[in-house]
Amino acid sequence: MQEKTLKGYERLNEPHFVAFNGGFSQAQLDWFNDVLKFSDENQEKVIVMGHLPIHPYASDGVCLAWNYEAALAVIHSHRCVVCVLAGHLHDGAYCLDSHGVHHLTLEGVVETPPESNAFGTMYVYEDKLILKGRGRIADRVMYF
Repeated sequence: MQEKTLKGYERLNEPHFVAFNGGFSQAQLDWFNDVLKFSDENQEKVIVMGHLPIHPYASDGVCLAWNYEAALAVIHSHRCVVCVLAGHLHDGAYCLDSHGVHHLTLEGVVETPPESNAFGTMYVYEDKLILKGRGRIADRVMYF
C-alpha cells in the first residue's frame, strides 16, 4: 500500500488526515491558550465551539481535526473549559473525556429528513448545561 500525503499530514492508519478536515496553526493554538488562561484567571467557564470535532470519541475517526491532540493539550492545561461543541460529523457523537470536558458533536441538518428538524436550545447554569433538542438532536444534561 502506498502512503499518501496531504501537505505532510496524511498517514496510514490515521483516517482523519483527509482534505475535508483541517488543523490548527501554532499561532491559533497560542491565541487559544491565551484566551483560556485569561478565563482561568477570571474563574470563567468556557464553551468552545468549532466546526471540527477535536476528540476521537466525539468523532467517527475520520471527521476529526488533523492536530486534535494539540488542541486537546491546550484545553486540558486549563480548568475553565466545560464543553466543546462541534459539527462536521453529520451523525453526531458525544463523549465525556478523562478531564471532565464534554465533547458534543451535533447532528447535521443536511442529513435531516424533510418535515423534521435538527436543532436545540442550550440552557447554561453554574454547574451544568441542558440541551433541549428538537428532531434529530437529543435532550442532554452535561454536569461540570
